[in-house]
Amino acid sequence: MKRISQVLPQGQIWKFIGLLLALLIFFTSLELLGDAFELMGENAAEFLLATTANPIAGVFVGILATTLVQSSSTSTSLTVALVASGTLGVAGAIPIMLGANIGTSVTNTIVALGHFHNRDEFRKAFTGALVLDFFNIIAVAIFLPLELFFNVLSWPATQVTNLIVGIGAIELFSPIDVVVEPLAGLIVGLTQETGWLVLIIAFALLYFALRSLVKVLKALLNEDLEGKIKKYLFGSWWQAMLFGLLITIAVQSSSITTSVIIPLIALAVVAALQALPYFLGANIGTSTTALIAALSLAGNGDAEGIASLLVALVHMVFDILAIALLFPLKKVREIPVWLAQKSVSWITANRITAIAYIAALFYLLPFGAAWLTNDWDIATFYEPTVPEQIQGEVVTDLEDAQDRDLTDITDPDSTPQE
Repeated sequence: MKRISQVLPQGQIWKFIGLLLALLIFFTSLELLGDAFELMGENAAEFLLATTANPIAGVFVGILATTLVQSSSTSTSLTVALVASGTLGVAGAIPIMLGANIGTSVTNTIVALGHFHNRDEFRKAFTGALVLDFFNIIAVAIFLPLELFFNVLSWPATQVTNLIVGIGAIELFSPIDVVVEPLAGLIVGLTQETGWLVLIIAFALLYFALRSLVKVLKALLNEDLEGKIKKYLFGSWWQAMLFGLLITIAVQSSSITTSVIIPLIALAVVAALQALPYFLGANIGTSTTALIAALSLAGNGDAEGIASLLVALVHMVFDILAIALLFPLKKVREIPVWLAQKSVSWITANRITAIAYIAALFYLLPFGAAWLTNDWDIATFYEPTVPEQIQGEVVTDLEDAQDRDLTDITDPDSTPQE
């Protein structure tokens, strides 16, 4: 307690406890959002992930599936599991993983809505959220064509897969989940698993948590504490990136990691450009969840398990290469910030406009685009580089994937392929 007292302004211990409670409610609301969409959608996410016919549709399906469950860790882990079951081919899974990177930023964009009561804070918060939106969109726009034509993601992922095949599973302990999941489960149980009611409670808790979080942060922050945050967490790009990476690995959710920083951006403690490397560290961190799942599935050495490991590694390779290409040059890394600053004025003109932006980018657009493009004959030539162990053993081309029987998704009594 003495150490906390030395860092916080004098007499602010109870406000620090209030901060922890606000964060607990915030994390619980995020968990409930995912639970609500799962209850309302039944197996919608699983069905979406298993019915991609071409890479373009795959990207939009990845966005939509991630926004439905409010977690790229969940959607990418589910994708890996579908590959391991033989339901989804490697060529269909890789675009989904790229789309998940765009979909994961929906949560911090929703969080920015919590600052609508203050015009200046609202603009700053939305600018921070938009920076991650634009970075991920730009990265996918660059690397999807490069992968389709030159296998720039699947080739290095295959080389790494060849090195680690046979490694067993490891599991990360998430202290957040230990507290949040039982609490969310209790609330879901009290609603008798009524999806729409869980959704209402989730948004109510999210709004309350955000208002409380902003008030407590304003009360706690003084020049000394702000200086410590800027010096030790955002003092350099590598500090911010490492911080984002480690926190995301610890809580196994980039949605949580990126969302908690939005109030600090709104309060001008951290600038949007300073937060960018933190967001990018979170991008890499979230790919570890699917990788851990894949390591478990690949432990027995069968073709489908190895294929799932490849897909998980493609996600990590994508995040690393996107940073290597887009972050080092100042002019290049400033592009997402510039786009965010140019767009924020009309997006934050009023609350309706901001909500419409979220609904269009993360729900209506990906749903409509996935539905319209699923029957298009686009890039069906795509065949990713895969390890020798799985060549000819698993579905790798999109035309074969379209013919795959999907009864193991829609029939709860079915069993995965051996």
